[in-house]
Amino acid sequence: MKQLIALIIGFISIVNLNAQTDWELKKEEDGIKVYLREVEGSKIQEYKAETILKGKVSSYIAVMKDVNSYAELYEHTKEVRLINENDTFHVHYLATDTPWPVKDRDAVYSSTYSQHYDTKLVRIDMKIETGYVDENDDYVRMEKADGYWLFYQIEPNKVEITYQMHAEPGGSIPNWVINMFLVDTPIEDIKMLQERAQLEKYSNQKFNFLIE
Repeated sequence: MKQLIALIIGFISIVNLNAQTDWELKKEEDGIKVYLREVEGSKIQEYKAETILKGKVSSYIAVMKDVNSYAELYEHTKEVRLINENDTFHVHYLATDTPWPVKDRDAVYSSTYSQHYDTKLVRIDMKIETGYVDENDDYVRMEKADGYWLFYQIEPNKVEITYQMHAEPGGSIPNWVINMFLVDTPIEDIKMLQERAQLEKYSNQKFNFLIE
């Protein structure tokens, strides 16, 4: 079994190395590295943030599943509402505050949780959904976004985290606003994730799909 796990990890590393040759490091802060790359057919770049944080995977998953507290997790959250959920899936509405004069955005997102049981790597796949919530004239409805979180327990109290996302915000947005969200926002999201994962209410939580 150990040989199998080593082979799987090695294969994942090779695939990631080959896939990341076009990533460009844009910022490093407090151990968090943010990379950007071009996306074919899009004017908006894709971002990827990587870091290693203290704690247990289950605590981080507990934070991610606490949708009603996303206003404390994601800095620019203006409104959030859980629509439905089960142990490995949830759908939520999220409105995002953007700097004036840009109009605020909103969208409905789904999150699907899974685990590779040989490596125990946990993945959360996120994408925009349609048909759940009527559009609101106060917001520009985002129609496309997808990404994922990866959580991997590398030591008993250390978790390797990857956060990757590409979104089409719609409408006209100044470059300085786009750059702020692409580079600074993932750093702030990860810092807040780490802070919240240390809270007692997120410790020792168990999930049917998660093996530690």
